[in-house]
Amino acid sequence: MKHSILMSGTALLVLALATAQAQAQEDEVAANAEARPPAGQTLLDRITITATMASQAVIDALSGTSLVTGEEVERIQAVTAADLFRQVPGVRASMSGDDPSTAINIRGLQQMGRVAVTVDGARQDYWRVGHGSGSFFIEPELLKQVTVIRGPVSNAYGTGAIGGVVAFETKSAGDFLRAYESWAISEKVRYETNGQGWLSSTTGAYRFSEDFDVIGNFVARTSREYRDGNGEIVRWTGEDGLSGYGKVTLRPADGHEIKLGAMVQRFDDVLSGSSGSTSATLSRFDARTLSQNYTVNYTYNPFDNDYWDLDLNVYHSATRSDQTQAWPTSAIGNTRFYDVATTGFNLRNASRFTSGAIDHTLTYGGDLAHLRGESDADHFGRGKQVAYGAFLQWEGQYDRWLDVTAALRYDGYRLDGSSKATPTEPSSDVSLSGQRWSPRVTVGVTPVTGLQVYATYSEGYRTPHLQEVFRQNGAHGSGYEPNLFLRPEVARSWEGGINLKFDDVIASGDMIRAKVNLFHSDVADYISTVSSGGVTQARNVGTARLRGIELEGVYDFGRGYLSAGASFTSATMRDGPYAGETLSNTPLENAGVTLGFRALEDRLNWGVQYQSIGRVVRQLSSGPTVYPRVDLVNVFANWDINDSFRVDAGIDNVFDKAYTDPQSGWATTSDVHQGKGRTFKVALTGRFGG
Repeated sequence: MKHSILMSGTALLVLALATAQAQAQEDEVAANAEARPPAGQTLLDRITITATMASQAVIDALSGTSLVTGEEVERIQAVTAADLFRQVPGVRASMSGDDPSTAINIRGLQQMGRVAVTVDGARQDYWRVGHGSGSFFIEPELLKQVTVIRGPVSNAYGTGAIGGVVAFETKSAGDFLRAYESWAISEKVRYETNGQGWLSSTTGAYRFSEDFDVIGNFVARTSREYRDGNGEIVRWTGEDGLSGYGKVTLRPADGHEIKLGAMVQRFDDVLSGSSGSTSATLSRFDARTLSQNYTVNYTYNPFDNDYWDLDLNVYHSATRSDQTQAWPTSAIGNTRFYDVATTGFNLRNASRFTSGAIDHTLTYGGDLAHLRGESDADHFGRGKQVAYGAFLQWEGQYDRWLDVTAALRYDGYRLDGSSKATPTEPSSDVSLSGQRWSPRVTVGVTPVTGLQVYATYSEGYRTPHLQEVFRQNGAHGSGYEPNLFLRPEVARSWEGGINLKFDDVIASGDMIRAKVNLFHSDVADYISTVSSGGVTQARNVGTARLRGIELEGVYDFGRGYLSAGASFTSATMRDGPYAGETLSNTPLENAGVTLGFRALEDRLNWGVQYQSIGRVVRQLSSGPTVYPRVDLVNVFANWDINDSFRVDAGIDNVFDKAYTDPQSGWATTSDVHQGKGRTFKVALTGRFGG
């Protein structure tokens, strides 16, 4: 793979030299200037799909909504999904070095469907058993942007999202091609010193007409074991990956658009059941994982009919991991597999009309997801789940100063699996089901231009996961026992927030955008793994209480900008046998600050980024383990030399801090830290089109 990447690098340099000469024409330069992001727009001014399922600027969203743009992905040269959320308040993603999959934590809630993760609208529901098991795979190079919606205000996106939604979106041809182009191709090569990581990313797009275009991307990456901040090799952290996607966009008639998308990712890595431990008996596996994502999206939004803003998404996502045991010697050659697939659809329509002084938007729709999990590992909760729901939402805006949203969602589910055999009773088929109505009300007031205040009450409903209900056998004493009496989790949340949007504050042309959000959530019948009397199983252990504040803002003064995101969270059990204990793996205090500068007619963007990973309590069978706060500093520089050649460079963990991310499940007995030490990164990108 490395030879192919080096060949790609040579081709890139030739490509850059050739296209740099062809780029001198004045009309092309002017056209390219039109294709750049508009001046006077900050990250929080960008449009995304918000909690009401409407396209809206982040700064205007009456919820804890954040956006990670493609420019941010390129700026930090994201290697893992965890890199994407450095400055997103209330969000942390696991970054286990020996596992390319990722689990996302929002406000203390993660995994087992508590956070709905989608790629182009397709739910990502993969899971396995083991320490630090993740929930999805994503190659950052494939992304256009990532939208984060925190809390159960996002329940219109589907069942279970009591923690929130993370929506990944890949590029369409229109996002890659410039306004004057009918075709374009680019090649990017990146190298990072720590772990000798190479990446090649090739993208091509063609616009046959205004009604038909295609785009494709292929990414190859390879890396070896990296070193921690103490210079020690972090075992089993190298990996190889091949990823690609294609998307076709058709517009058969005015107002109609169809997008057909396919994404395939392949990862080869080593999974260490020992999670960094030096134990000679715990297991390691060579893993080969294939992740596939197929989507069909249809929209109907005619310009002359406000009653139709229809969006239908049909999808199939599947992940299979085949694993061969490589340690201990007595078990070398043993195999196991995990195969998880979700097939579903979501449908919504928005109708808009005006009566008197009130502008109305009525949004309604439904969704269904069929989840299947299979494995030959006897401690995997194999089975099937059908989750379905419908929602009705009304938004009213009065005289531009009052916004009211009222919504009601219905959820239902069915779980099909098997009971555990006993000495007297054989295993038998089991079906569980449930349903619930969940309301949401939001009121927003704009007393003066630039200041918006809002308050929300919302509820969410999470179905017990197949793994929680049907898991049996395996490690830990006499093994796991199914719990066929698990109750769904119900989240009730109060939120209040302020949106600030001011221009020409200190100097002419500058701007301030800021969001502040306070939340108080109680999750009744919270499910946790309990071990007692030689039996381990998932149980409803009481009410979890999540409280905190989230802040996000940017001050842009033209020649530079200062952006920040921070969250301060309390996540404890309010009652039950664990009353007063902190939820396991919850990031309590996190902050990120970026100071950036622009030069050379905004073609050069450089700066420094501070990242604080707050104290985390990890609950283990031996008792709680506290991981102290870690402060990291990164620097970056991005230079568009011309419209055909770009250089990106950066240094992560400048001061070579040694630390471990406890969300990864890294063993407390490990003799090395899991976090990556100082890493230099450089990328070259060449592009031409016409």
